[in-house]
Amino acid sequence: MSNLDQKIENAANKIEVVANEAWKKRSFRIVSKSISATAEIGLMIGAAHLSEKGYKSAATCLFGLGAVGLVCDLLFNRK
Repeated sequence: MSNLDQKIENAANKIEVVANEAWKKRSFRIVSKSISATAEIGLMIGAAHLSEKGYKSAATCLFGLGAVGLVCDLLFNRK
């Protein structure tokens, strides 16, 4: 393994440790889930604007991605 690969691996390990510690805090989970839900709702709102301008296929894709993401957040991220 090269020196660069080792540095990248060490940085990734540090990020993982910090993320796991942060996820144990309720406030961090609430904020991160709220940001995720806001982004998904933003996709659906953006889809509505694209639909009004005539970009129906792009609007359908955006709305579908936002809706699927929101449903997955609600169903699978209970903790």
